[in-house]
Amino acid sequence: MNAISNIKILLFKELKDQFTSPLIYSLTGLFCLLIGWLFFNYMVLSKDYYNETLTTSVIIPIFANMNFIFVLIAPLITMRSFAEEKKQNTIELLFLSHLGPWQIIIGKFLAAWIVAIFMIAFTGLFPLVLALSGYSDFGVLFSSYAGLICTVACFVAVGIFTSSLTNNQIFAALLAFFLIFILMLLVLIMNVSYNYLLAQILQYLSSSFHFQDFVKGVIKSYNLIYFISFIFFFFYLTHESLDSRNW
Repeated sequence: MNAISNIKILLFKELKDQFTSPLIYSLTGLFCLLIGWLFFNYMVLSKDYYNETLTTSVIIPIFANMNFIFVLIAPLITMRSFAEEKKQNTIELLFLSHLGPWQIIIGKFLAAWIVAIFMIAFTGLFPLVLALSGYSDFGVLFSSYAGLICTVACFVAVGIFTSSLTNNQIFAALLAFFLIFILMLLVLIMNVSYNYLLAQILQYLSSSFHFQDFVKGVIKSYNLIYFISFIFFFFYLTHESLDSRNW
């Protein structure tokens, strides 16, 4: 219980820092403007696709775009997590507190993830618009949101890790973007591989492959296992990165 209380204390501190930063509101505004414009265009164009449902003409492309936008946004949300602490020389004070390394990592991760979910929440108008347009397959819509939130959690975990490597926020953001982009492209590399086993491994390692299942309305156990394993793997890398400061 004490560990949970410690995480809550750090979480609230991090959320306060995040939501007092103009960067978050600027990113949220840009995200809403861009994704709202795309959604409007997909809805208008869907009237011309008589052989397609709203799922294929609107939901799949809009969630694919949201997923890609967060490839760019997640590194910006997480870049200051540890990099700023290192730059201000406050990271040692953080570790001298009652917080353990894992509690610090989880607290910072949750704060950045909640900020991302806050941004996604502004798309809550989309289901209402779709319902007024006659859409009724809300199971697909729910699974799409679930897939997006899980994928963004992976992006945030990568960003937390890269932020722990440096005291330069820009470098942390660029490195996170590079790693996330590579993980998404693995599914494309798989298509040009002549080795079946290698192709299957690369496909499983790609976040895009698992996200696609959610957008299709399919939630499989191996998708959830992938996301959980992915997040904890980068938690472990972050822990090792922070631990290396004592070498």
